[in-house]
Amino acid sequence: MSSQYWLVSLPLEGGNADRTWSILQDKTCHDNDLSVNYRFNVPELRVGTLDSLLALSDDLVKVNTLVEATATKIQRQVIDLAAIEGATEELTVDGISAERFLTAFTWDEAKHPARRPLRETVEKLQESVAKVDDEFKVRTSEYVTVKGQLNAFSRKDNGSLATRDLGGLVRESDLVDTENLTTLCVAVPKFSQKDWMESYETLAQFVVPRSSKKLKEDGDYALYTVTLFRRVVDAFKSAAREKSFQVRDFTYDAEAIQAKTSERNDLKTEVEERRAAMYEWCQTCYGEVFSAWVHICAIRLFVESILRYGLPPSFLAGVMKPHAKCEKKLRAVLTNTFGRGASSHWNADPDEDKVLGEDTHPYVAFTINM
Repeated sequence: MSSQYWLVSLPLEGGNADRTWSILQDKTCHDNDLSVNYRFNVPELRVGTLDSLLALSDDLVKVNTLVEATATKIQRQVIDLAAIEGATEELTVDGISAERFLTAFTWDEAKHPARRPLRETVEKLQESVAKVDDEFKVRTSEYVTVKGQLNAFSRKDNGSLATRDLGGLVRESDLVDTENLTTLCVAVPKFSQKDWMESYETLAQFVVPRSSKKLKEDGDYALYTVTLFRRVVDAFKSAAREKSFQVRDFTYDAEAIQAKTSERNDLKTEVEERRAAMYEWCQTCYGEVFSAWVHICAIRLFVESILRYGLPPSFLAGVMKPHAKCEKKLRAVLTNTFGRGASSHWNADPDEDKVLGEDTHPYVAFTINM
């Protein structure tokens, strides 16, 4: 089940982050029980120029969308593979759950120095995720190709008796193959079996009496054998076709049957190995992509906060998990509490949200769906 979180940046009350946090907790948790809140630790990143922040703000929306899409694809793949294996989906980031990583986020200073130019950090994060996304596409394509080949075998093995491969159904002992005699395999409609038994000996001359034997039956057809002289095979096929009996073209070839069985088993093994490798790879790379996503969100929150509240950086960053059906009331509480003096442009009216987009509040806010 997916969870929704809000990543918010609130203007400081009296210039004090702790006081602002206390007010947020009182208004949304203690008084109204609308959400669960967590402090979100955003370092003081390198600001640069106003023009660079404006340009980066636009780019961050696109980058965030791409990184989120990659994380979602990998998560969905893990869920699908876990369902096949009958396993439980286990996705972690740096050894903890993704939700815990978000709510207890710590900026990775070793990988992404705070004093590095923001655009450079964003480009490095985007590049690392792009590499994962490219490899994901290659691995998925290879897995789907092999799985498709195995499914093609399965369709031949499990289809109707009128079309499926007969190699696994007909034994050499079921057939007669001499200079003069041969055995045909015939797919008889399920509800025409009585007609077949009463008429097959008369469909051509020189049909061996009482030679027909039923080998298998499915939902639509029954597979019968019949032995006859080779010289009347064409006449028998023509007469059988008129009565909707389908004579299957089949020649018993032990080597070909063994080759197909080996190929099918090899494909099964390859599919299982690729699925296991894909599952392990997705679990590993999801953590890398999700971590990059949260770092992108942190940069985006920082940039939008500077553009909204100005310099020096003065805001409270937090992660909020709204309780079910409390989103609208929670928005109203946040607006009434932290929207004093805001421009009328930043209106939290739900109808305007649909027109102006996600961030139409007197504070910075992004939605994260997990």
